[in-house]
Amino acid sequence: MSAPLSPPSAPARREPLTDALTTPDGEVVLTLNHSVALVVFDLLARLLDRHDAEGVRDLLEHPAEVAALWSLMATFEQVLDEPKEADYRKLIAAAREGVVARLGAGA
Repeated sequence: MSAPLSPPSAPARREPLTDALTTPDGEVVLTLNHSVALVVFDLLARLLDRHDAEGVRDLLEHPAEVAALWSLMATFEQVLDEPKEADYRKLIAAAREGVVARLGAGA
């Protein structure tokens, strides 16, 4: 069963999360816009890869949060091809522009 994405009175716009559900065994399944997924991956990679997540540890309340973020980043790494591409910087720049165009700068 999909979760509602926005209240009925909200203006129509393309959301970063296009579908979400919980499976019978409790797994959460998210469907993201590709550009949003790439931008989130890049953010996680920068936050976590620098000094073994030292930059974000002060912001987190429990060690499980770092582990969960690493898990999310690893999942993105498995499904995204762009991080392996030679022109990754160009691809992430285009993805960022796409996200801003789609969702706005404050989204």
